[in-house]
Amino acid sequence: MDFRKIFLLTNMFLSWMTGLFIGKSAIKKYFLASVILTKLVEVQFSYARKKKWWWFYKTPTFDGIRPNHWGPYLMGSMWILKFTFGKFPLFLLVNAIVDLLYAFPGVWLYKKLKIAHLKKINRLQFFLFMMVNALNLYMVQIVVSKVSKWMKYKV
Repeated sequence: MDFRKIFLLTNMFLSWMTGLFIGKSAIKKYFLASVILTKLVEVQFSYARKKKWWWFYKTPTFDGIRPNHWGPYLMGSMWILKFTFGKFPLFLLVNAIVDLLYAFPGVWLYKKLKIAHLKKINRLQFFLFMMVNALNLYMVQIVVSKVSKWMKYKV
């Protein structure tokens, strides 16, 4: 198996393992919004790939985008929501730090490992792209929370 596949799958597996420590109530509360955003980001990344904004490792049987989205992005979204939901300035700060780490040293590391690299956008644009998705995550969680409360009152 290729080193890139091992790296990406290990990264995904280790992210899922953190789910053992997040707690049932946090998973129940934040899972739906995190999955919705993960799927949205996956669609955005596919579009961006077609527009050649970036390149991700891909073989006929393996797409390097998916382990990032369904591992660190999904679990990271749940962890960030667990500790910051309801505290919007803290949510923005934590996301800015995480997204800066992903956009700058993360992108550099992925390029060195030949997993991914930016083509038609720069790191600052990628950072802003990720921050917009952080705002989307927060909005989706607000909607999920409101619908969940509404459903409890209706049932």
